[in-house]
Amino acid sequence: MARVLAGLRCKAWRTQSWTLAGACRHCSVEKFAAMKPNPVSMHSWIHEFAHPGTLAEFLVEEIPIRFAERIRWIEQVNEWKDVPELVESHLKHTASFSYMRKADPKDPVKFQKTVQKVLKRQDNMVELMTLGMQKLRKLRQAENFDGFSNKFLDNFLLNRLGCNLLLSHYLACAHPHRKMIGIIDPQCDAVETCRAAGQEILDACRDFLGRQPVLRVEGFSPEGHQGLAPRFTYIPGILTFIMRELLKNSFRATLDITPDEELESRPIEVIVCANEAHVMIRVSDRAQGIPIEVGNRVWSYMYTTSSKASPLSGYGVGLPLSRLHARYMGGTLELISLPGYGTNAYLSLPRVDTEMIEVVPDEDAPVASSYSFTV
Repeated sequence: MARVLAGLRCKAWRTQSWTLAGACRHCSVEKFAAMKPNPVSMHSWIHEFAHPGTLAEFLVEEIPIRFAERIRWIEQVNEWKDVPELVESHLKHTASFSYMRKADPKDPVKFQKTVQKVLKRQDNMVELMTLGMQKLRKLRQAENFDGFSNKFLDNFLLNRLGCNLLLSHYLACAHPHRKMIGIIDPQCDAVETCRAAGQEILDACRDFLGRQPVLRVEGFSPEGHQGLAPRFTYIPGILTFIMRELLKNSFRATLDITPDEELESRPIEVIVCANEAHVMIRVSDRAQGIPIEVGNRVWSYMYTTSSKASPLSGYGVGLPLSRLHARYMGGTLELISLPGYGTNAYLSLPRVDTEMIEVVPDEDAPVASSYSFTV
């Protein structure tokens, strides 16, 4: 259905002109922003959209819709022209919108270069938009600003995530790997992915802090056999990102309160299990939990416990970004804090490819948050 809709749009819009200046540009962006995005199922990713030519035809019509939505969101912020970061983001998005409108999907060499250029312009977008919202908060000085900024960034960055993954999938399909279908692993080993992410953060702890906590990763098959890895069709990059961020928090919190001789008694434990429909992952630590007064602020882009970026803290937006990565294909992420004891993070990811469909925010149908924090 998505291909049919993309084809109809292609015939209707192929002759439209585009300019970055004046009313014509604004009219074109507005027209695309009013159109409904077409979320893609995992089944489509690994079948029809595993073919670069077919995916290119879809992207040249779909990506402008999603970029136009983000442009419109920025323009709906009254003070956006007073915030340099929002102005820069707006310029990058309008340029990328233009690139995709002009791209020829039938010329794979040039189309790949266009896709690479669009992705490059998104490199620092999370930092740019977060800093922009922080400056906007200072301009507004409104008590309820964090609620606005969190919803805005959730929608904006979830839209961005989908675009980046689809574009990256196209590039990967154009240069196939024998074990992967684009960026998708049809036999993703959840246990091994968690172990690899954990080892990466352990190495960062050793290099940056000179010490590291104890990590234990265990997997259980659907039949309950210990050590057997649940496998499923998934984007390993999503799972890796989430696990990195969760383990950074647990590792840093554990090292902050634990002397070397007590690290063995405070391990960080990762349990991976599954049934036919879902893969479930629990990350637990004994780092005394999240302070009750912090509460749901752990999900806020405006909240951080770090004064500057580091290999273990980034820019303080790891948890809200992790929940977006989980939500993107229909998963959930929940934190349960036990004050004075520790924190458990529960990650649930769908396992059936036909039920895994992109969540693409649309202004006409806002996406409600389903994440929670429990004390």
